[in-house]
Amino acid sequence: MRSTRLRTPLPDAGSFPTDPAGLLPEARRTCPHCDAPVGRGRDGRPGRLTGTCPACRRSVDLRPDLVPGTVLADRYRVVDVLARGGDWLYLAHDPWTGDEVVVARGRGDATAATRLLGRPHPALVPLRDVVEHAGPRLVLDRLDGTPVRGPLTAGEAARVVVAIAPAVGHLHALGLLHADLKPSNVLRTPGGPVLVDLGSLRRADDRTSPVWGTDGFLAPEIVPGGAGPSVASEVFALGRSLDVLLGAPELPHLGPPRAPSALDDVIRRATSPDPAARHPDVAALADDLALALRRTGPWTTLPGQPGDHGVGLPDLGGRVHQDDSLPSPARSSQFETGVRPP
Repeated sequence: MRSTRLRTPLPDAGSFPTDPAGLLPEARRTCPHCDAPVGRGRDGRPGRLTGTCPACRRSVDLRPDLVPGTVLADRYRVVDVLARGGDWLYLAHDPWTGDEVVVARGRGDATAATRLLGRPHPALVPLRDVVEHAGPRLVLDRLDGTPVRGPLTAGEAARVVVAIAPAVGHLHALGLLHADLKPSNVLRTPGGPVLVDLGSLRRADDRTSPVWGTDGFLAPEIVPGGAGPSVASEVFALGRSLDVLLGAPELPHLGPPRAPSALDDVIRRATSPDPAARHPDVAALADDLALALRRTGPWTTLPGQPGDHGVGLPDLGGRVHQDDSLPSPARSSQFETGVRPP
């Protein structure tokens, strides 16, 4: 479907109801070319979202790439900017249904997300449409919820992973990988945990697209010349997510170790350096968790917290995801590895 703009002159990005600069704090602005700090204020003046990187001397433009009034696919009219994570997220209006929707940029092959159309899962943010506008754009439901954060009890942490494991398995059954599994990509909603950030979707057989991911959740085989993303690397990411929800640092080599847990054996297996030693799939990981928790008593439920803008809140731990108001990919947070799997 083609994208159009309104015939009347459009205001610039500064006229969004929400100031984009406020969604991308200066401390988290980095050059997309070399990851050097950019957009810092001086002499009492705030930093800008555009300019020249002082390190690599290349132009930098961190502003939203859409403006208010942009119409996607002759249908979705951009109203506001919601957040900045791997890319900008926008609030749009769908006149056909009267609904507010979220528009996100697809970071990989557009055909990956289209496999999910018409094939929803209750623990996965609903994908309404995939349209073209300077690359693939995903049209998603707007959800009420907040990102899940630790430290949680063993029961709470396990419930989160067990709740989203079927959604991850649903993607795998469609020949897809989520490719950026982590706690901040899971929302607590009134209906239970929901996996978000579909902009990272990739085909399981994709061996050419650059690999995206987040430090601390990438399996060791996701390196130049390595095997690349797979079901095994998704098991690893869920294992690391469980570890972090129990209180472990997101970067394992930083911060003190957490207290021992009844789930440690499950985590050790899921995060084994050897992909063949991990659980064979996410369903096996969920089963292993349930077995381990039979010794720990009833699980604690996680109540939803409605009232958020529906795409997550800033992750104050410094990590980033597409649904957070955080910086573009950077080495110290989320990054594009540049790895092209063999």
